[in-house]
Amino acid sequence: MAKKRKLSGLSALELQSAYNSLLKLKRNIVHEESDEDPNESAPEGFERQVDKTLSLLGSKLEGPKSYSITMENLTKLNITFTAFLYLKPNPEERIAATTSLGQNELWSSANLYRHLHLLESLIPRTTETSGRAWIEAFFFRASAMLPPNKRMVLNMEHVVQATTASPSSLSSLSGFVDYTAVVASQCDAAIFMKTPQLHVLKRYMPSGFFVVEAQVFNISDHVPQAVCEMYACGTLLEKNVLRGALTNGHDWIFLLIELNDDYDGASYKQSDVIQLETTKRLDGSLEIHRPWPDLIAAILSHWIENGFAELGSDDWFGVHESTAV
Repeated sequence: MAKKRKLSGLSALELQSAYNSLLKLKRNIVHEESDEDPNESAPEGFERQVDKTLSLLGSKLEGPKSYSITMENLTKLNITFTAFLYLKPNPEERIAATTSLGQNELWSSANLYRHLHLLESLIPRTTETSGRAWIEAFFFRASAMLPPNKRMVLNMEHVVQATTASPSSLSSLSGFVDYTAVVASQCDAAIFMKTPQLHVLKRYMPSGFFVVEAQVFNISDHVPQAVCEMYACGTLLEKNVLRGALTNGHDWIFLLIELNDDYDGASYKQSDVIQLETTKRLDGSLEIHRPWPDLIAAILSHWIENGFAELGSDDWFGVHESTAV
């Protein structure tokens, strides 16, 4: 599930070297503490921090690359595609109602458009990293649309510690997801801000949880990777329904995964690509077509808040039963 990717500018070789050095440091700490006066041991919490860093580095080193996750891998995990999600017709009235949400916040609908205009003229969209500027803009807007009693916590490159792929499998899934968004009460959100690990989320279960996989081009090819990440998170959290998305910031595919009761496999549904459409006018100025930014933000906000829920009558999507396989 994990991707071999640079960490803070480190190459794969440098990452391995850093891991080995940290592991050697941990062994030295254990050895010295066994020989010396207990009162002169390492500062409290230091060894725990070393273990945490080792876990992060190890998860980034061990997993397969993103392109290695294919439909064949999903089949081996007993994960099947069941249906396409379609955007319900005539959403204009509902979109219009969402634009007023958070209108007095920094990330109002109007400011989202201003920011997107800035990004289009400021950052070339040539890498996954550059695409994150658009992804995060939509997350910020979605956070401003939540009810006053709810708060979002946005995690970037969230570590997913090794978990058994399924009860009938000897293999495990480990690594990290590009983004997780948590929606919870103000009190619980403060806990997640301080300790965002998944085992803490499982203990203080939030009302919403959302997984996003970021890619650059041909995002449809990476659906298996995103589904695999969602499956790993759902298994760890012991949740049967999880919502997520695959995106490069402009193109969005929304995903709904339903884990089997015994967590031995799952099924998933996916939407068509919803695009942020832009064109250049004859005078060279940029036009961002409405209402697509507001639609993407509204879907994102609703799906984050209802991250553990099956599709309901108030959802943005319906299911094309005729396409189910």
